[in-house]
Amino acid sequence: MVKSARRRSALLVVAVLLAGAALWFGGDEVLIRVRSGGGVAGRYDTVVIWESGKVLAGEQDPVWSWLTQRQHRRLRAALDAADFANLTQRPGGVNFGYRIDYDRWSVVVGSDAVATSTWLADVLQVPQEVIGEHRRR
Repeated sequence: MVKSARRRSALLVVAVLLAGAALWFGGDEVLIRVRSGGGVAGRYDTVVIWESGKVLAGEQDPVWSWLTQRQHRRLRAALDAADFANLTQRPGGVNFGYRIDYDRWSVVVGSDAVATSTWLADVLQVPQEVIGEHRRR
């Protein structure tokens, strides 16, 4: 009797968590995912931004937040102006650079490419702000 009550209670908790996740995410799709890494310390950071402006930042201690309306507009404008089709990628993994997953594109670029490409720097500006805010926490 006690086991079945515990089982029902556990199932209820799981159901509530799943329902909450469904409400939280709904039909919201990932807009952009950026993984930055490298440096002397070998530190990596990941930022996932959903269409709604919801943000998940960090790898070790991930934190949920929201973009401001201004950040959301700037990111959307930068992505609209992006030219991923003509981006020269460097071989290898994310070492002293960025992996960007956006729409059908998955690209790996180094810091040198960001320094020489205005549109790429614009695309990474908001995710870098989010990483900076996460590191200050």
